[in-house]
Amino acid sequence: MKKLLLPLLVVPALAWAQWAPSKLITTTVGFAPGSGNEISFRKASEIVMKQNPGVMFTVETRPGADAAVVSNAFMTAPSDGLHVMIPSHMSLFVTNDIWQKDIKRFEYNSFRPAVTLGKSPLVLVASSKSSVNTSQEFVKYITDGRTVNIAVGGGAHRMAYEYIMLKTRADTKLIQHVAFNGPLPAVTSVASYDGKNGTEFGIMPIAIARPLIEAGKVKAIGLTGGPKLKALPNVPLLSDVIPGLKVYAGWIVVLPPQTPNVIVDWYVDKFSKAILSQEYLTWAEQNYIIVDRDELNPRGVMAYAEELRTAFAPITKNIRVEK
Repeated sequence: MKKLLLPLLVVPALAWAQWAPSKLITTTVGFAPGSGNEISFRKASEIVMKQNPGVMFTVETRPGADAAVVSNAFMTAPSDGLHVMIPSHMSLFVTNDIWQKDIKRFEYNSFRPAVTLGKSPLVLVASSKSSVNTSQEFVKYITDGRTVNIAVGGGAHRMAYEYIMLKTRADTKLIQHVAFNGPLPAVTSVASYDGKNGTEFGIMPIAIARPLIEAGKVKAIGLTGGPKLKALPNVPLLSDVIPGLKVYAGWIVVLPPQTPNVIVDWYVDKFSKAILSQEYLTWAEQNYIIVDRDELNPRGVMAYAEELRTAFAPITKNIRVEK
C-alpha cells in the first residue's frame, strides 16, 4: 500500500513543476493605449519572456466603462492560463461598484489575482496656459464660481476628483469631470487646452503625465498621495491643502475565476521574479512607480483590496452616482 501511495503524492508536485504556457498568451487591458496598466504589464512581461524562453504575450487594449466591459467578458474567458487581464486596483475593488454597478456582471473578488505590477501616485496637472501654478491657487480657482473642466481617465482619477469636490465644497455644476478612455487621452487633452476650449486640468498617474510635464506641455500642481517624490521635489502633496487625499493608480495581473492553483502559482512565481529584477525596479523608479513586495502574491493583493474598500466606503456613500 505504501508503494502505491508514493506516486500519488509525487504527481501534484511534478504537475506544478512541469506546467507552462504552451501557446501565445492573450492579455487584455480595459483602457486606451498608454495606460499604466499597459505600460507596467509590457515591461514586466518583457522580462518574463526573457527569463522564460518560449513564453509569449500579446496585449489587446479594449477601452470602455472604466474596464467594466472587458471585465464582464473575462468572467467567461477560458481558465487555461492563456488569458490574462490587467485591471486597476481602484476600478475593480471600489469604483466599478459605484459608476458601473448597473452594467457589471462581476464582483470585486471574482477573479484570481496573481501580483500587483505597481502603484503610481496621481498628479493634478494644469495646462501650460492656465494661470494656476499651486495647489492653493487651484482650490481658490475652483471655489470662485467659475466653470472648470477636469479630465479623468480611470476609476482612481474619478475618485480623486470626487474627494476634491467633497472636501473643497466646490460646485459640481460648475466644476465638472470629463471622462476619457484612459489617462493618456486625458493628459493629452489638458496639453491641448487653448485657454478657452478643452480641459484646463486633469488627474492621472504621474507615470503617464511625466513626459508632458517634462516637455512643459502641462504643469504638475500636486500629488494625490505621499510621500513626495525625490525626482520631483518641487511638486507638493495636495493633502497639504486638501487633508486626507490619498489616492493611487495601481495595476494587477488577474486570471479568470476558475483558473487552477497550479496556473496561478506559475504567474505568481514568474511575475514576482520579473518585478523584483533590477531591470524592473530601475524602470519603476524612473517612472515614479512604487513596487509593494507585500502584494506579489494573491493574499497580499486581496488584503489591499479590503483595505481600499474599507478606506473609501465612507466616501462612496457621499458622492453622486450619475455617469
